[in-house]
This record gives sequence, C-alpha cells and structure tokens, in this order.
Amino acid sequence: MRFNYDLVPGEFLTFEEISRRYAQRYPDEKALTLRGLLSPSTSPRHLVIRAVFAHQDTNSPLEDLLFVSEDNQRKNYLRRFEHYLIQQIPFLYFRKAAIHQQENDWKVMGESRVYAMLEPGSAAAQNLLTSRGYKLSLMRQEQEEEYWQLFNTQAQPCFAQSRRIQFIVVLAHPLVNPPASVIAGQGVGHRVKMRIWQRESQSVFSNAVRARYGACVVTGTVLNDEKVSPWVEASYIDTTENEQGVIADNHVDNGLFLRSDLHHLFESRKFYIDAQSGEVVFRCLTPEEAELCRSYQEINGEVCALWERVPFATRQRLRLRHQRAE
Repeated sequence: MRFNYDLVPGEFLTFEEISRRYAQRYPDEKALTLRGLLSPSTSPRHLVIRAVFAHQDTNSPLEDLLFVSEDNQRKNYLRRFEHYLIQQIPFLYFRKAAIHQQENDWKVMGESRVYAMLEPGSAAAQNLLTSRGYKLSLMRQEQEEEYWQLFNTQAQPCFAQSRRIQFIVVLAHPLVNPPASVIAGQGVGHRVKMRIWQRESQSVFSNAVRARYGACVVTGTVLNDEKVSPWVEASYIDTTENEQGVIADNHVDNGLFLRSDLHHLFESRKFYIDAQSGEVVFRCLTPEEAELCRSYQEINGEVCALWERVPFATRQRLRLRHQRAE
C-alpha cells in the first residue's frame, strides 16, 4: 500500500473525513470500518489489515504499543498481525486519545508496520514498559486466563479494569522511533498461540453444544442468560489432547450441556452416564463420595432428562469414557 499523503501524521480528523480521503485515494478498496481495533474488524479467512483504530483507554495507552485482548477466530488478530510482522506490509494507524473520547477526532499516526509482538509477562515487555516508567502487573489468574493492569508514571491505572491481555504489538510509525530494547521481528511464543487457538475451538464447540441441547442434559435446567445461577455449560466427554495441547475432538458429538456443578463433577469423574440406559450413576466408594451421593440422591440412578436428544455418536463416546475409567 502506498503512503496516503492526504493523511498527514500528527493531524486530527474525524472518521468520516478519514474514510472520505481513503476512498478517494483507494477507490478500488473496500470502505474502512470502525467496529473494532482493526479494519476490517473481522477477517477469519483473510489476513488483510487496512487500518488500525486504537483507543488510548482500552488498547493503546502508549502510542507505539497495542495491548490486544479478546482475540478470537472471527477477529483473527494474532494471525493477521503475525502476517504483517513477517511480510513487513504497511497499514494506516489512527489513535484516539482520552481527551478526544467525547469527540470524533482521530490522530493520524501515519503509515505503520508491526515491529515486534510480545507476551505481556515476558522480560522484553516488562523491561520496555519499565524503561518508560510504566508497570504491567498481573492482577489475577482464573484457570488459564490472566488479567493485567498497566500503571502509568504516576502509578495510576491505565485501564478502567484489569484486562485479559493476550499479546502486545510494538509498532513502527513516523511519530515514534522503534524501541532499542526490543528485537525487531520478535514474535510471541507457542504458549500464547495455544491459549488463543484453544479458546477459539472451545467457543465453536460451546456454541454447537448449546444449540443442540439448550438445557442441562441431566436435569433439564434451561440456560437463562439473565440468571447467574444455576448456569449451564458445555462439557467435553473425551478430553484427550493433541500434540499442541488442545483438546483433539471438538465435534458437537463430544459434548454435553451440564449444569455448572454437574459439569465440575463430571470432569472430576464423580459420576458417569450409562451409555445404554442414560442413567446418572454417582460413585460412592469413599465416605466423601457417599456424602456426595446423598447430596444428589434426587438424580442418582435417574435417566437424564434430555436423554432422547443425545445421539448415538455421543452415547458411544460416553461408553468409551466409562470403559477407560474402569
């Protein structure tokens, strides 16, 4: 993409003016969008980035850094940024500072490239931010998800609440020199990619299982988005992982929709579902398990409420799961 001289680095323009100038310069290109960090906002099949629209208070507290969170299969941010890192393809970069949030003014950062990509907990990221007087702190961890907060030079939080930052993109653009402490071309590691890809596959799996059942297979408890409890979740039957550490079988037939407490008990193999009859069978071998059986006596030995919806392929997986546990 050739540099658009009508979009001068440092000037402030409305999105409408940016779009108008872009369309005049590139009449054969699709129009810019403003629904997400990247334009186009979603690109699951293609790797194109026409422009970046970053907000200071959500993903760009520093002009040359993008803090990326909530990446998924539809957005495809990781693969798109990686492609532009390897190919060194330029794109247009616009940023909205906090003082302009009430207005529609975007600062033109100019034609930019991906200089590097960093993991939030890496030494490279921490050293870069420390050198500028900032501190990125891990606030909490929920299972595999890490929530981070960035503190500025006055020790004030940059984000309204801690964010699930997946990776940081270091940009090279006309208004800021590339950081000397970061190696050009550096990318994120295998662990970060696996987390994002596993989350993508789990999202597709969960939606498919939810669409099939719509309620807890065991109790018939209906999922209600307005209620926090009781919740209903997609559960894997066969949890075998592939070489990348991601659950290998993400087919809808490998899932059951279970009430959250039953989901955890099923994962820990405190009960199983008989593949032939559909009966719920709690294990009562220890005093602790016996107490559990008493707590769930109303469903222990009963046929699953939605057993008629469970297809043959799913019943086969339940049979194999039980055989492996024996």
